[in-house]
Amino acid sequence: MSRKIIKKAMFGFMLGMLAGNLIAFLSRNRTADPIVIVSPILIQRSGSETQALIVQTLLSGLLGAVGMAGTIFFELDDWGMTKAMAVHFLAIIATLFPIAFWCGWISPDGKEVLIMLLIEAAAYLAIWLIMFLRCRKETKDLNELIRKQ
Repeated sequence: MSRKIIKKAMFGFMLGMLAGNLIAFLSRNRTADPIVIVSPILIQRSGSETQALIVQTLLSGLLGAVGMAGTIFFELDDWGMTKAMAVHFLAIIATLFPIAFWCGWISPDGKEVLIMLLIEAAAYLAIWLIMFLRCRKETKDLNELIRKQ
């Protein structure tokens, strides 16, 4: 089990690094010259753009690692889907907000926190709906197989 978690975390780390910098690149200030894909706050905290990019990349990777490693909750037989999703959601939120504050992606201002929380909750609701429909179809297919026997 721990080997599986490590593999998931490593994959999530790589995916998080890629996704974090891709999102930063796509949401960058297009009028800035030269192009900067890290926040001014993170540059100030890190001491240079290069160090800020390294920090952002590593923290994005950490977020991806937590997200992917946390999918192990869905494989626990004695946990229901709702419990697994709630714990996974809380793990991601507990990782996301400190990283988002540190990197300067959002300010601790209540409005930005609420917006990010709503975006995360909407994404999770969509994921929950997809998983619910998939589980319902699998259950229906299994029940159909049982009826045929």
